[in-house]
Amino acid sequence: MPEGLGVPLAFAVYVPTLALRMTAGFFRFLGTRRTAVKTFRDALMASGMRRELADQLARSYHEAGSIAKIVRNATALGMR
Repeated sequence: MPEGLGVPLAFAVYVPTLALRMTAGFFRFLGTRRTAVKTFRDALMASGMRRELADQLARSYHEAGSIAKIVRNATALGMR
């Protein structure tokens, strides 16, 4: 590798790979979250809870795992 190309070349190689890994991880998280919410709602309804209440609790459970909401709350609290 020619002198002076070390850092720019490293960024050119590793940044797209890192972005791809983060994107794949994020989509995996969304799929797991969707499955967990459905399992939670199904368990509530199987225990005899009314559908309306189970849906409301499942919606709250879904929102609790929202990355956008977590980041928004963290920045509102001054955690940057």
